[in-house]
Amino acid sequence: MKAQLQPALFALDMAIQTEKDGRAFYLRAAATTQDPRGRELFSRIANDEMGHLAMLEERKELLLAEGKWAPFKAELKASVPSTPIFAKSMTEAELNAHTSDLSALRMAYLLERDAVEFYARAAAQTNDAEGKKMYRALVEMENTHQTALETEYKLISEQFQSFMGFAPF
Repeated sequence: MKAQLQPALFALDMAIQTEKDGRAFYLRAAATTQDPRGRELFSRIANDEMGHLAMLEERKELLLAEGKWAPFKAELKASVPSTPIFAKSMTEAELNAHTSDLSALRMAYLLERDAVEFYARAAAQTNDAEGKKMYRALVEMENTHQTALETEYKLISEQFQSFMGFAPF
């Protein structure tokens, strides 16, 4: 193996592990989330992460086999809902039932934020145009996840703050 491939392979290995860890988290969150729409959200993101994982593993195999980045033609699309799932107002009892969902959304948002930062750094540090394309596509996809999760988190946390008397007026 050529020494110049080591940084690319290391970054791909980290990306692969990131996607594995993310998928495992989303599957656990889907299994424990109270709201059925929340379970669907986490399941969809877990499926997206599986697609990322398969693509990254294929890219690594091609890099090892060919000794260079292969052309990147994959089109990644996020499967998160376009409208918030927790948009409706909830009663105090409903909110209490969603306490763990709020924590899961916060953790998920942070996972996606870290993934966006990692893939952005990888794109900046990769000299190969095809590698940059792949990492930029992943940034876009993970950013879509991050935005959706942040929106959901804010919707529920604002309701929690209001019920607890932390709202500003």
